[in-house]
Amino acid sequence: MKNVHRKIALGMCVAIFFSLWVHAQELSNTAGRMMEEEDKLTIGGYGQIDYNQLLDNGSYNNGGLDVHRLVLMFGYKFNAKTQFITEIEVEHVKEVFVEQAFLQYEILPWLKLRGGLMLIPMGIINEYHEPSTFNGVERPNLDKYVVPTTWREIGAGFTGTFPSAALSYQLYLVNGFNGYNDEPNLSGSNGFRKGRQKGAESIINSPNLSFKVNYFGLPGLQLGLSGYTGKTQS
Repeated sequence: MKNVHRKIALGMCVAIFFSLWVHAQELSNTAGRMMEEEDKLTIGGYGQIDYNQLLDNGSYNNGGLDVHRLVLMFGYKFNAKTQFITEIEVEHVKEVFVEQAFLQYEILPWLKLRGGLMLIPMGIINEYHEPSTFNGVERPNLDKYVVPTTWREIGAGFTGTFPSAALSYQLYLVNGFNGYNDEPNLSGSNGFRKGRQKGAESIINSPNLSFKVNYFGLPGLQLGLSGYTGKTQS
């Protein structure tokens, strides 16, 4: 079947977000904090067990219990300039995913080369997706279907921080969404979620551009702009 290519509108994929922080400093996610450690080997992780109960005008409904996620993260520092990070997640007890696996090399203090399976720097929840980041049991629908958390793809690019200007940035070329696989992947109530390739036998014919800029110069406030543009792969 003829390849389906769709231009992904920036209107759906550009996010301006605000997040509270108690000091004028960059808010690092778990991978970022692990890379700041002095130890050669760093191990982290978290678990999430959900309980959902439908309340329907006093009628009885069965509740649901689920070991939703068990996450292990490993970081290894080869030397002062070269680091490796990986995140392995078990979902619902029986599904295993590699959510991050990338190598980072510091060219200059403000310029780091990063490549591998990486989180798309879009919004807040996709990069800071620990359960303590959001209210409620489930992630917000915006961050499940429009920004399909956890959204990760294979690519390479640059990241860095300018402390004197209180700015940080990420700029990556990655494989895009899989728009068609026997049937359309981007349609209806699933939003972009079914189009994620997640580093598993991914196809690529037109790299997509993903970027984010953060400003963290005001105490108690962090501002950011994320963007994503490109064509689907199919």
